[in-house]
Amino acid sequence: MKIGRAFSYAFEDPEISGKLVTAAALSFVGVITLPLLLVGLVAWAALIGYLVDLIRNLNNHHRFPLPRWENYGDKMSKGGHVLAALLVYNLPNLALACLTAATSNFWQEGVLGSALSLGTLCCGVPLLLVYNLLTWPMFALGLSRYADENNGVTFFQFGDLFNAVRRRLDVSLVWVLVMLAVTLLFALVFAIPCIGWLIAPPLALPVIGYLTAQYASQVDQPGR
Repeated sequence: MKIGRAFSYAFEDPEISGKLVTAAALSFVGVITLPLLLVGLVAWAALIGYLVDLIRNLNNHHRFPLPRWENYGDKMSKGGHVLAALLVYNLPNLALACLTAATSNFWQEGVLGSALSLGTLCCGVPLLLVYNLLTWPMFALGLSRYADENNGVTFFQFGDLFNAVRRRLDVSLVWVLVMLAVTLLFALVFAIPCIGWLIAPPLALPVIGYLTAQYASQVDQPGR
């Protein structure tokens, strides 16, 4: 994993300022309008669609892979497909969250209730940990393929995605660890009110895009 390159390549683009300013504006709008749901999701869909175009450019080895901000409708459409796929991948996480919330009152219902709630957490959390360790690289691989093929079905070819991840399990585990560190870094920046909302997503997009494209390249085309 060329981690340093993931953080530096975008700054070689002579048009980076305008591209990042637009991304920053959209991310800020997405955060402050998220309670309105629809408006907030539209902004995030555009940002994710931008990520899709970025990954496609990286896969095609463009000299300056950061896309220009144009064809907003196309970006929102692509981002919408990715968000829908992300929701499907996270259904088990949402199910455990709902189950935990539903059984939370049992903690006060004596020994049996406490045992039921504790059992739900002790059994569910390890299973979800394994599930996410497998599906995170599967989703990244599907995202890279979607960027190339523009076909949402790529996210749901679970057997093929699983076999690809299993075949390069060493690369997949390294990628997951790197992405955990990167996600934590940008989450800490994003936690800063206002300023973090402006700068974290625009800076994270090039890094996530590069690491995703590089991972997919190593899995789908291991000779590269």
